[in-house]
Amino acid sequence: MKVTPAKILWLALAFVCLALGTIGVFLPVLPTVPFYLLTAFAFAKSSERLHNWFTNTELYKKNLASFVEHKSMTPRTKLSILCSVTAVMALGIFFMLRKGLWIPCIILALVWLCHVLYFLFRVKTKVSQPSANKIEKKRKKEEYIVTEMIRLYCRKKHTGTKELCPECKALAEYAAERSRHCPNMANKTFCSSCTTHCYKSDMREKIRSVMRFSGPRIILHHPILAVWHLICSKRKTK
Repeated sequence: MKVTPAKILWLALAFVCLALGTIGVFLPVLPTVPFYLLTAFAFAKSSERLHNWFTNTELYKKNLASFVEHKSMTPRTKLSILCSVTAVMALGIFFMLRKGLWIPCIILALVWLCHVLYFLFRVKTKVSQPSANKIEKKRKKEEYIVTEMIRLYCRKKHTGTKELCPECKALAEYAAERSRHCPNMANKTFCSSCTTHCYKSDMREKIRSVMRFSGPRIILHHPILAVWHLICSKRKTK
């Protein structure tokens, strides 16, 4: 491979950006992702071997791989970039204002605004998968809500007490069993919004009757759960 002055300059730029990006991993003032993007680009322009090495490092995979492959970032990465860029640009604007340099301040402010809009609306937010512990807590909360709604339905329609009749008890046990074997528990909000309808037809009609009756009334008996259900439903709609 022929070594040219241009490749030497690209190589030098790559190592400088690599150093600054790595410092940014430990020092939030420096933005990591922009420097690593420039590092990958500069290595690609200068050395295929170094480019392959960089794209296989843990630093690249952890900070840049998801963005390059899926054009997405985690909320934490987005926040880190926006905060660091805002801090650096705010510092630059502050010193330029002290010198009375209004036009450069306006230009820098527009650059900052474009940067924020790009990361907020053009870069997708990558939602990390919840842990097994969080999924289990979510499952238990869903099971508790469904059981309470069945209990309310049974008290008003059948027994008049908190005890479940045999039919409603069987329905509650069936709902709990379906919840334990739900393949979409990590991502879904409620069974009504689930893409996989795993209830048998007769049980599905029974649980629909329970939801239609208990849904509007649950806020009087469990207001906190009702508000939580409403918030989750609004998020799912959005």
